[in-house]
Order: sequence, then structure tokens, then C-alpha cells
Amino acid sequence: MKIQEPSFEIWPQEPGLNGMYRQIERAGRVCYKSELNCTEDSAKPFVERMIKNEHTAMLEHGTAYLALQATPTTPQEGDAGNVPAEAEKYLRNKFSHVNIVDGMAYVTTNLRVLVENKWMDDLQYLVEPSPHHEHRITVHFTTQIGTTREFNRHRANSMAEQSTRYCNYAKAKFGNEITVNRPVWVTNAEKTASLPELFEKVMAGTATDLENWLFANLAAEKAYMNLTAAGCKPQEARAVLPLDTNTELVHTAFVTDWKQFFGLRAIGTTGAPHPDAKVLAEPLMAEFQRLGLLMEDK
Repeated sequence: MKIQEPSFEIWPQEPGLNGMYRQIERAGRVCYKSELNCTEDSAKPFVERMIKNEHTAMLEHGTAYLALQATPTTPQEGDAGNVPAEAEKYLRNKFSHVNIVDGMAYVTTNLRVLVENKWMDDLQYLVEPSPHHEHRITVHFTTQIGTTREFNRHRANSMAEQSTRYCNYAKAKFGNEITVNRPVWVTNAEKTASLPELFEKVMAGTATDLENWLFANLAAEKAYMNLTAAGCKPQEARAVLPLDTNTELVHTAFVTDWKQFFGLRAIGTTGAPHPDAKVLAEPLMAEFQRLGLLMEDK
């Protein structure tokens, strides 16, 4: 059994259409832990397979920044000016943000919106993100399954998570062992005894908090390996995995949605955040501030 520390990493999207494709592939391969299959020219075929198979959820991680200018139409309430006709559909799309500046519509959306609405022709308006666009940010988390249950409640966000249904931790690519992610209350995560020794202490009621935690995870690992060795599929054997099982989660969201995330998971606007959520959300918020992504609303 390996013990992993919680961590996060911001994933900038590379420029251009290929950058969008590469971002989608990078997020999608987290689900199956197939990152080693990425090559210089694998992203476009990967995305095309997603579209063909109607597996469009992963397409959300590819952000499209568009700039449209056309003959103005009727002004919309709250707009700085008239809305270009080509941009009106994005105003009605809840997964897109539109800013109107001097008759130009700066649209931020994602590839799933374009594919499912058959708006792919609008890729002709693809540009690099400007200060007038609402930016979307992708973050890769390494944490516990228990913590991602909280993060995944932010349903406005786009999500891709390592799948315990398809990942077989009994295989060599996972080291033939499970990995657990250290919760904040476990300050010393070193293995102190063997599973039989821990069992005796746990049953006698003399085990420390650390020993109880280690025993539960080691016993779960042993049960998982026994089940897979007996022929159970990963989707069946996963029933015994603990909530501290290590997982990877990719979140892509508008900066405005990240503000709500930080309010709940770092600041605690509705109550104290869970410590295992806060240990990631608080430094991530500080990183957003350092990068100038959390400017005060004008």
C-alpha cells in the first residue's frame, strides 16, 4: 500500500485548436490512467473518437474563446451595447459566457457546446483568450475519494475523475497495490506494524488512531487483491475500497465558478470546510490570487 500526499496543479490550455484537443485528451486519460498513450499527434483522433461515440462529457474540458462581430441586433438588458447576431445563441446557453465590448462579442464556451448544438462552424472565430473573455481554468487535484465527493457537488464545473470501475489496482501499472491519500488528521503515516499485528491491537482496543487507520486501509487492500485474484472485475472489487483511496480529479470551470468553490471549500461562507477540502482549496485560492485571476468585480 502506498501513501500519497494531497496536491493540485493548474493546467493551462495550450494555444489554438490543437491546444483545445490536447487539453481534452489530457483530462480524459486521467479517467483510465492512460496518460502514457499520449503522443504528439494523438489528441485529434482521441477527440474524434469521443465525438463519434457521443462521449461528450470530456469535451467540456476544451475551452473555446471566440470573438464575433456582426450587424448589431436588439440590445439586451444589462449589455454595454448591441449584441452581434451570431452571439445571441450563446447568451441563451448556460454553459457559455458572453461579454459585449464596442460591438464585439467575446464568447467563452467549450467544445461540447459546439458539438452538441452543431455550432462547429463557429471555430472560425476562435481566438486566444483576451482580457474581455471570461476565463476558464483547469485544475488537476490528487486527493481522497471522500474529498472528490464534495468537489463534485459543484455541478456547474466540468469534471473528469480516475475511475475505480476501470482502473485495476492489482495490475503492475499500479504497482500491484492500492494507494491511499493521507487525510490531514494523520500526521505520521508511516507503517508501524504488519497487518496481523495491527489486527491484534485493533481487536484488543489498544490500537492508536494511526494504527486503526492503517489497519482499515491495509485490510481493504488485502480484500481487494483477493477479490480480483478470484476473478472479480474492478467494478465489483471496488466495493471494499476505502474513502481514503487516492484519486485524481480534473475540474474545469469559469473563474466566477471558482470563486464560489473557494467560498465553500476555503473560506467557509456556509460553514466550516472539511479539512481535507480546505488543505487543497486554500492554497489553490492563494495561487489564483497570485496569478491575478481573482480580481475584484468591477
